[in-house]
Amino acid sequence: MSSQQNPNPAISDQNEGCQTFAIDPLDIAHNKKSRVEASVFEPLQGKTIRNIRFHQINVFDESNPDENNQIFRFLNNFHIKTRPKVIAAQLLFKQGDKINHKAMEETERNLRTRKYLTNAFVLPEKVCGDSVDVLVITQDAWALEPQVSYSHKSSDNQTGFAIADGNVLGTGNSFKIGYQENQLRNTISYDFNNPYFLNRQISVRALYQDTSDGRSTLVSVERPFYALDTPWAVGTQISDLSQIEEIRSRGEVVNTFRHQAIDNEIYAGKAIDINPNFTQRWLIGFTQEEDSFFVDEDTLQPIPYRDKANYPWVEYQYLENKYGVFKNLNQIQRPEDVSVGQTLKFRVGYAGTAFGNPDDVLRYKAQYTNIVDFSDTHLLEFELMLDGRQHLKYDHLDPNLLTSSLAYHYLIDEKNRWYARVELGMGENLPQYKELTVGDITGLRGYPTDFVRGDRRYVFTLERRYFSDIHILNLMRLGTVVFLDVGKAWGLPNEPESPVLSDVGIGLRFSSTKVRIGNVIHIDVAMPTSAREGIDKYQLTIGAYQKF
Repeated sequence: MSSQQNPNPAISDQNEGCQTFAIDPLDIAHNKKSRVEASVFEPLQGKTIRNIRFHQINVFDESNPDENNQIFRFLNNFHIKTRPKVIAAQLLFKQGDKINHKAMEETERNLRTRKYLTNAFVLPEKVCGDSVDVLVITQDAWALEPQVSYSHKSSDNQTGFAIADGNVLGTGNSFKIGYQENQLRNTISYDFNNPYFLNRQISVRALYQDTSDGRSTLVSVERPFYALDTPWAVGTQISDLSQIEEIRSRGEVVNTFRHQAIDNEIYAGKAIDINPNFTQRWLIGFTQEEDSFFVDEDTLQPIPYRDKANYPWVEYQYLENKYGVFKNLNQIQRPEDVSVGQTLKFRVGYAGTAFGNPDDVLRYKAQYTNIVDFSDTHLLEFELMLDGRQHLKYDHLDPNLLTSSLAYHYLIDEKNRWYARVELGMGENLPQYKELTVGDITGLRGYPTDFVRGDRRYVFTLERRYFSDIHILNLMRLGTVVFLDVGKAWGLPNEPESPVLSDVGIGLRFSSTKVRIGNVIHIDVAMPTSAREGIDKYQLTIGAYQKF
């Protein structure tokens, strides 16, 4: 739900020369348009915020006849609603400020990213001369849940259970204790996080995992760029993760080894140019990256070399301040905030042996995205990513990876979509666990996981998507998809020549409207149409993802 989805709200004259905005949240929620540009706050730019009122809707909206029943009312009574001060701490405006319509819109976007909220929007409630009363409406998600998970890929099944509370006592704190099991490892995990710890602009996360093949820890504390006009940011991360890497080819396991990845970092950043159209930032920091590899009882081939890079770095960021609110792109019947414009991030670092490196090392990362919309019915997404390093002496320690993708959305009407995407990848000196693969979730759903490996790859996907109005028990949204995948990976001397692979299939999409907001459950059945020898006639994939 978004205030931007009602561009012409009715205004009725009231006593004392005030005007009340007659905006019905249900009208916003049920808006059928794919995109609406207008902002209700733009005509009020420069007026003074006189008062801010918070309206919180429980998990089940009892003003909706479909949700006003005995079971849902009982669950509402059991649920602890988000505390108003938790929402108030995240507003990018306060009483007495002048209206900045972009800050109001960004507040909506930020609140909609919170997993403990299903909806959030900011509206003008009353205008009295040069004063405006603001209404902040949020709806809670169900946060306390026992979780039983099952994920099926062509190569492996993964099961697990957990107890999670994504909004402990309404404070915005998330805590989870879980257990997962697959053919490689058993894992007990403890995970805490809050993007606004103690209702301040401090993001905290702490993760501890005890697995059958090692232990993993991650602690992150930062004061991030929480808005486009945030002037500065600082942060630190300590990460030591351990896992078993399983290397597959042609449906078979060809190697396994234990991988310990250390990624520690400290940084500070400053915005050097903030204006209504874009933001520019510079960041400096120091990073410790170390990847160590160890044989295990199932190791069949040589393992990668130990890789280490400790280096200071500098990063430049450019973010265009242009957003659109869409429906039925990657989520089902939910507003989606899309950055319609350009974003650039480029980081470069350099250090010598004095920092403990085996050799002088140049480290670089880059990401560029550009999303363009045409006449509200066509959306084009382009992304380019570079991740690599160069040592003075050791070429085998110089993995470089360049990937690019182009995606196209054709918004036929409010329910029907065409979607096409092509991805290209090129690598150099890639260790086994970073090699480019096709199969299953890597782009060709009719083939086993990592069916073919290489240091070159392309994948093309064409989908016909349908976002239905079906709301199962007022708990779950339903979508369907028909798809075609085509792709290939090649370039490794020890891999057999691969033909072009292709498959066709159908799938169901389920999206919860009350729990674990943002997750889309995929159930896909795909049939390979080439290189079918030695593999099943059909491949079934079940999993949860962030996109349709």
